[in-house]
Amino acid sequence: MKKFRVGIIGCGAIAGQYLKNAKEVYSDYFEIVALGDLNVEKARERAEKYEIEKFGLPEIVYDDPTIDLIINLTVPMAHEEVTCRALEAGKHVYTEKPMACTREGLDRIIETAKRCGKRVGCAPDSFMSAPMQTAKKALEEDWIGDPIGFNCMCAMRGNEYWRPDADFFYKKGAGPMFDMAAYYFNALINFFGPMESVNSMQKMTFPERTIKVPPRRGEKIEVEVPTYVTAGLRFENGVIGSFINAFDIWKTQVPYIEIHGEKGTMVVPDPNRYKGDVLVRRFKDSEWRVLPQFVEYAEYGRGIGIVDMIRCMAEDKPHKASAEMARHVTDTILCVDEAAERGCEVKVNTTAVKPEGLWLMPETILWK
Repeated sequence: MKKFRVGIIGCGAIAGQYLKNAKEVYSDYFEIVALGDLNVEKARERAEKYEIEKFGLPEIVYDDPTIDLIINLTVPMAHEEVTCRALEAGKHVYTEKPMACTREGLDRIIETAKRCGKRVGCAPDSFMSAPMQTAKKALEEDWIGDPIGFNCMCAMRGNEYWRPDADFFYKKGAGPMFDMAAYYFNALINFFGPMESVNSMQKMTFPERTIKVPPRRGEKIEVEVPTYVTAGLRFENGVIGSFINAFDIWKTQVPYIEIHGEKGTMVVPDPNRYKGDVLVRRFKDSEWRVLPQFVEYAEYGRGIGIVDMIRCMAEDKPHKASAEMARHVTDTILCVDEAAERGCEVKVNTTAVKPEGLWLMPETILWK
C-alpha cells in the first residue's frame, strides 16, 4: 500500500494534534511534508517544531505535484473554498468539520470531488476510537436489546475561557452546534444510522462575551448565534432522543451519551475524546459493568479517518468518515436551527450510510 505524502493548510491550534499523531501513530500510512497558512509565521513555528522543511503560504501546498492529500484545518467559513481548490489541484482532501457551512457548499464539494475523481473525508473521526467501536459492537451484539432512545449532553462554558482567538466560535457558521454537534452526530449515526427529522428550541444567553485569557484578556466578542440549544432527534430506524449543546453550562453530571434499550442501558464516554469507559447495566445487574475495549484501537486519535481513507482507497471501497456522512451531519445541524425558528419538526432530506465496524477482533464479543 502506498504511503501518502500529505500537506496541511491551516496551522492553528488543532494542527498540532494531527502533526503529533502523524509522526507517532500513523507514520506507516502517511507523512506530512508541507505546511501552508496565510500567517506564514504560524506555519514556520509548526514546521520547526515538527521538523518539516517546506512551509509558507497555502500555494506551496496546492502547487506541489508530489502531495497526494491535503488536510484542511482552516476556519469553518473557509472550508468550502479551500477544499474545492485542493480538489481542483488534483489532491484528495480530509477536512476538519464542518465540511461546509451551507447546503450549497456541501453539494459543491461532493460534486467537485466526483468531477475531479478525488475523495473527501471529514472529521470528526472519533467514532472510530476504541470506546465508540466497543459500544457499537455491544449494541450490534444485543447487549441492551433493541435501542429505544437516548440522551446526549455537550456542556461547555465557552471557548473564551481558554482561547484568545475565540471570536469565530460566536459568528455565523459556528456556535455550539457547528463546533461540537458533529462529534455526537457522527457517533449516533455510527450506532443507529441516518436521521429522519429534528425539532428544537434555542437561545442566545449573552449578546456579548469577554475573552478571559492573554494576550487578549478583557476584549469583547459580539455573539451572533444561539449558545444554548436543545434538540429532539428522530432516526430512520425509529430511535428517538434528546441533545443539549451549550456554551452556557458550568458543570454537569449528566452522561455525554446514554442509550436506553429493551434489556438495559449503556453509557458512552465523551465523543470528542478517543478514550473512556463504556458502561452497561441490565435487568437484575447490581452495578454498572465496564466493557473491555478493543485494545487494537487504543492508540487511535485525530487522523485515524485519514488512515481509513488510505486503506479504503487501496481496497477500492468507501471510507467511513465520508463526505456523504459529513453532508448529512451538517444538514441536520442546519435543520436544528430551522426547527427552532419555525417551532415545528423539520425533516432531514439528506441521508448517509451507517459506517461498518472496524472489527479487528473475533466476531463474537468475549465478555458476555
